[in-house]
Amino acid sequence: MKFDRMAPGGGVEVSCRLENGKAFLEWEFSIVESAGEQTAGYMGESREGLYIRLILTNMREETALEGMRLVREEEPLQSILLQPFLWRGPSEPYLYHMEAILADREGNCLDRVSRPLPLRSVGCMDIQGKRQLLLNGSAFEPRAVSYILPAGGTAVSRQYQMTEDLRWICGMGANSVCVEADSQGIPGSFRQLCDRLGLLLFFRKEGEEGWVWIQDREGKFRIQCGETIPSFRGGRDCLFPDGNGAPASLYYYYRAKWSREPFVYIVPESIMRMDSGNFTVKCYSNCDRVALYSDGNLFEFQRGETEFVFREVPAGKPSVMLTAEGDGCSESLAVHKSFLERKRREADGALILYGI
Repeated sequence: MKFDRMAPGGGVEVSCRLENGKAFLEWEFSIVESAGEQTAGYMGESREGLYIRLILTNMREETALEGMRLVREEEPLQSILLQPFLWRGPSEPYLYHMEAILADREGNCLDRVSRPLPLRSVGCMDIQGKRQLLLNGSAFEPRAVSYILPAGGTAVSRQYQMTEDLRWICGMGANSVCVEADSQGIPGSFRQLCDRLGLLLFFRKEGEEGWVWIQDREGKFRIQCGETIPSFRGGRDCLFPDGNGAPASLYYYYRAKWSREPFVYIVPESIMRMDSGNFTVKCYSNCDRVALYSDGNLFEFQRGETEFVFREVPAGKPSVMLTAEGDGCSESLAVHKSFLERKRREADGALILYGI
């Protein structure tokens, strides 16, 4: 006998219901017969003595919960955890460690399953005709990025790529990932990586534009997207254009909308020469106020959010030397005027800069 690695949860699945500071947990185990098992003596009457031992430890490696159940029992194993540490997304991606041991009547281990385990409750509520997602009973507003799982290379290289990509996604202030695949096609390693980084996992079904699905242990929920979900990698309208290791300006636009860590970004392709000979410059920032310096001299303060557009910015030197400053953060950008003129001619008035 062994745990069914192809079943949900890799053979161990738990549903979580929260009530009055308690987590009511219901565990279900999927067991299959391994090859040659009949000759090994685990069929027939001997199966009656097989049991499962469950151990849940917290991040301090302290045992928080234990449970035992005979394999032949059909009822789920139920348990209660007082004052549980809940998984709350990027702010608190708390993970317990779960271990389930399949043993015979003498206590010999036949199989073992272990993995990080987030305790959370996901649900939905219809509010004014719109379906609102709930995480642990509170409203959850998805800030999602559409992501295509890497297909080529080795398992190690794919895992490395997914880790790097999700760290970029976390850095822009996203709290969710929408995978362009069916829920059954999402590998367990990717699910665990999302849990560890605090990203809620959605998936999109083909032909259902404007809708995403989330599957938790309580079931599947269909959610209508509140806004366009940006794509992580691909063409020009993606956060990371193909063949470019650096993020596009669109990445910083969403970072200005979603991130709480103060930052300011000068959009290179926004720099355009005006008829007056001065320049127009756009900045993305999540700060309430942004100051722009030209050639080291303060040009203007602006108040606003997300986008800050500065016009008639003077630049007396051969290069346009700009510095934007926000709440304890700053960024500088220098572009030679001849480069701007060349790009302007090539684009017939539409400036496009890459790799600056």
